[in-house]
Amino acid sequence: MRYRAGLEGEVTLRVAVEFIDAPCRSFGITWSAADAAAARKKFEYARIFLVALGGDPQRMYLALVDRRPWASVQLPADLADGEYAIEVDAYGSASWGDGRLDARGRSVSFMIGPDASGQQGRGVQFPPPA
Repeated sequence: MRYRAGLEGEVTLRVAVEFIDAPCRSFGITWSAADAAAARKKFEYARIFLVALGGDPQRMYLALVDRRPWASVQLPADLADGEYAIEVDAYGSASWGDGRLDARGRSVSFMIGPDASGQQGRGVQFPPPA
């Protein structure tokens, strides 16, 4: 899913959640430039966030990734039930802390809550494909 933060000159990323390991509450994330013109841009570092949706969206830092367009992350054990998405902030420079955000993207939303199968525990549920 594409997401624009509204920053001048910023590239939009396409962010996908690739797999889920329900018992461990972990998943894989990939990201790439959303259009062909920006596809040649190389990102050196990325920061991964979990975004609580609804009301006032809040971001929770999950990971820092260097020199690759994918990551595996685990959700916090005490995460409240609700609707969430993954956001990726990507930096093209050798130092992600130089304050220059080059790209940003957001995944489709997903739900954290009681397992859909009716078993005990909490699960992650994605909307069905369109």
